[in-house]
Amino acid sequence: MIFFSDRMENVVNQNGEENTRFGVYWSVCCGVEIVLAEGMTFPHCPNHPKLTTYWKSVADEKIPRAVDLTRITKKKDGDPAV
Repeated sequence: MIFFSDRMENVVNQNGEENTRFGVYWSVCCGVEIVLAEGMTFPHCPNHPKLTTYWKSVADEKIPRAVDLTRITKKKDGDPAV
């Protein structure tokens, strides 16, 4: 099955499908990551074994630039870290 995510237009694989390239994949449902060799079958999510699981390649995700991340401000002495 080919599925297009709302977040990005990358192909997403479903449990039971054969993997076509070695890589690290994460489940759309809860973010658990797996390493899967080419030719192996995508498994069910270990946290949600009775549901359909969609897997996305970690390599296909956009990595944010440091300047785009939320800025962290210094805390005053005695303030707990967040």
